[in-house]
Parts: sequence; C-alpha cells; structure tokens
Amino acid sequence: MLDYKFDSKANYIVSGTYGSDSMALLDMMQKEGVKPIVCCVNYHKFERSNSDYNALEAYAKEKGLIFEGLDTDALPAEAQLQEGADFSAWARKTRYDFFSKIYKKYDAAGLVLAHQQDDLIETYLLQKSGNAHVAHYGLSVTTTVNDMVVIRPLLHFSKQDLLEYDEENHIGYSASSDEFQTAYTRSPIRREIAKMSEIDRERILDEMKAANDDTIAMVRSLEKDISAGEELDIRAIIALPADAFVTTLMKFVSQADVPVHLTAKKIGEIRKLCLAPQPNLSMKLAEGVYIIKEYDVLTIGKNFDRLPYTYTLEAPGVLNTPDFDLDFSMGAEDRNIKPEDYPLTIRTALPSDTFVVHGFLYPVRILFSEWKMPVRLRYVWPVFANKDGKIIYVPRYRTNFSEYHTSVLNMHLKAEDQEK
Repeated sequence: MLDYKFDSKANYIVSGTYGSDSMALLDMMQKEGVKPIVCCVNYHKFERSNSDYNALEAYAKEKGLIFEGLDTDALPAEAQLQEGADFSAWARKTRYDFFSKIYKKYDAAGLVLAHQQDDLIETYLLQKSGNAHVAHYGLSVTTTVNDMVVIRPLLHFSKQDLLEYDEENHIGYSASSDEFQTAYTRSPIRREIAKMSEIDRERILDEMKAANDDTIAMVRSLEKDISAGEELDIRAIIALPADAFVTTLMKFVSQADVPVHLTAKKIGEIRKLCLAPQPNLSMKLAEGVYIIKEYDVLTIGKNFDRLPYTYTLEAPGVLNTPDFDLDFSMGAEDRNIKPEDYPLTIRTALPSDTFVVHGFLYPVRILFSEWKMPVRLRYVWPVFANKDGKIIYVPRYRTNFSEYHTSVLNMHLKAEDQEK
C-alpha cells in the first residue's frame, strides 16, 4: 500500500492537517503496524482552523497516538508573521522548525509527509515551465531537510484515490483543510491538474519517468545488487542525484541485522567517506553495525574486528590472526607457494583482484560468488600475493570446509559459515 518499508519499532512523525491526504496516510501507517506521532500546526488562517486542529488531536487520542501541536498565536512576537511578509515562506519555516524540534525529542527515524501524485505532477510541471535543469524531476520518496529524513510514501496515489480511500474506510477529514492547502501552498497549476483526464495524467507521468530514465535505471541496478546481498559500488552511488543517493543508501543499510536509522547528518558523513582518498575506512551506524569502505565498494559489517586487513610473512613460518592461523614453516609448495615468492602479503580481496584458475583469469569476487561463499566471509577471506604483488593462492571455500593440505591453514569459521 505505502511506497516505503517502515520499521514498526521506530518513531515516525507525521505532518497532519486533518485534510483528506494526511488522514489517509495516518490510517495506512497504522494498518502497517506503525504508530505515528501526529504533528499539527494551527496557523489560525481559516474559519475551521481551531475545529480541525481539535479534531485531529481528538483522533490521535482515540487511536492511542501521540499528538504534538503548535499554536502559532503562542509563538514569541519575533517568530510570528510580520506585516508584509510572505505567508507561505513564513509558514514553511515555522512548521519545519517545529518538526525539527519534535524529531529530536523522539529521536525519530523520519518525517512523513502526505504529498501525493498531484503534488508530484505539480512539481514536475513547475520545473518544466521554469526550464529548470535538475538532477531528478518531480519529487522523491525520500530526501533530507534540516537534518531530518523526509519520507513521501503516497506519491503513487492521486488526490482522487485518497478521497476514495477515505470514503471506503470511513475516515473523517476536513475539506476546509484541503481548501486552505490549495489557497496558500499550491500553485495555480494545481487547479488544472485536478481537471486532468487519466490519459493526460499518465502522459505527464510517462514524460517525467523518461526524463528520469537514466537515474531510474541506475537505482534499479543498485537495488538488484542490494537484494542479492552484494556490496555497493561507490562510483555508481556517488553518480546518483542527491535524493536517489539517500533512497539507495537507506535501502542498503536496511540489510543490517539490527535497525539502522540514518540522519541527514550521518548520510552526509557517509557521502564524505565515499569521496575520501583513503582506500579503507569504516563508520559505526549502530551497535555492532558498521559501514565499511574498501576501495571502490561499500559493505555492511556486523563486527568492527571483521574489517579489511593486511599481513606480511617475510619467510616460511607461523602466523596467527583473528581470522585464520597458518603454519608454513615446513613450506607451502602444496599451495603453489614457493620460497622465492616471499615475502608474502596476505590480505582481504580488493575489487580489482584476479586469479588464474585452470588457465583462465577470474575476478576473485566472482570466484567467491561461484563458490557460494557467505557474504559475511567475502570481506575477511584471505588472498596470498607474492613479492611482486601477483596473487598466487586463494584458499578454496567449501560448505563443511575441511583442509586437505600438509601445510596448515585454519580459517576461524563459525557454524553458520559452514551450513549448506
């Protein structure tokens, strides 16, 4: 129903007006197991302002939801609308300042807005009429504003869809609130959108999708990698427009075993990490969860100890590490490692690494995939490079892994790493 995967254990604040759109949104979120925090600003701008504000507060109380309201008449004199000032600009600043305060109070995972398809079309037509050259046309499901993650899960519903939803589900709302939005926050284009036929609406949506075609293709390719449990290509994600970067990154971190709620600040820090010249970096996202930069890829690590490493073995000998133990003191020719290959470099695999198998050159990461190596192991599995930097040995991974060499290499595998 909603175009966003909510975490039922997280806090989300919803901008409510008691209009048809936000009331449909509140109902849908609750049906998906989310108990939103309802936020409402009373601007005292139309006849039913007080009654709509009170009705929304009563609805929240009835549903067992937290209600946070702002009465603009109670604002300090310097924060109130000044004579001659633009109401729309003042109202936007006032509500977002309020949202930021509530967002921090509840350590929210997102600010949810009831923007729908009519808003999407309006934004696109305004961009088009202004000859705007933007990275992404229309609105995005996720973006960031004032260090808040903003979520718009209704963009695939038209205004008429939501009105019908409210009627079918017996949800009360105020037409006055909708009229207020049209009068004070919408452009004149909105009235034309309301009169559009389904054919005209689909034509504009198709036109907008075509304008965003390159971005859509890039995002879908990255989402496919994420679904397959693969690493995230840094060059690809950095090339995305800002909102698509946010959307893709949030889907990527959602693969972690524990909920990870990104703030706009944290998203900015991850972007800096991607662009940093250092090849190996990490950042803590939650308890026991790290995002790891390894040259050109990002991965999610469960444990800080399981990060990229490099060891040097100067001559045949013994080496004990957190991930493996080896004893090559009697030689390791049975692994194609000769005395003249020393000093050996033993490290995690890089995205560019290749290895000769049966006369063919394979990317090491492809070998890991063909061996059906668990993703959690791919970032700690060692490769052995000779003194010239050429990879001469990669231990073969198998389920129920057991060694058959006379030289000793013991990988520290957990039970789940050996399951079929």
